[in-house]
Amino acid sequence: TVVLIGESGVGKTNLLSRFTRNEFNHDSRTTIGVEFSTRTLLLGDAVVKAQIWDTAGLERYRAITSAYYRGAVGALVVFDITKHQTYDVVDRWLKELYDHAEASIVVMLVGNKTDLAQAREVPMEEAKMFADNNGLLFVETSALDSTNVEEAFETILK
Repeated sequence: TVVLIGESGVGKTNLLSRFTRNEFNHDSRTTIGVEFSTRTLLLGDAVVKAQIWDTAGLERYRAITSAYYRGAVGALVVFDITKHQTYDVVDRWLKELYDHAEASIVVMLVGNKTDLAQAREVPMEEAKMFADNNGLLFVETSALDSTNVEEAFETILK
């Protein structure tokens, strides 16, 4: 199981739909509580059935969503590269994750929406350094144009 966490509106649902169904929805609505999707993929010689939980970023769902961290083997902490505020609270998401997840969980910091590079507010170097300093994997993605979406999920699943 892999969980997607982060502020509302950073693109978690579209990352999930791009990975599991190769779809992107411009009008995707706010996730209520938790939704999940699966995809079976070949990693090396192993066939892996990935179960990915897409959690609501809104505060009022926090009590529900944190329960899903418990059994997860991996987490993608997603922020929007065009909204610095979504990056500023990554620390808080990590604390919540580590409070509820297994100690062995693998965590990847994901800067989403690279298709909007002209509106970038979070320098890639800054996010990469934060990830390195906190023992996190790091990637930048675009659910819109598919950049690094497969790589992000495959890396965390490996």
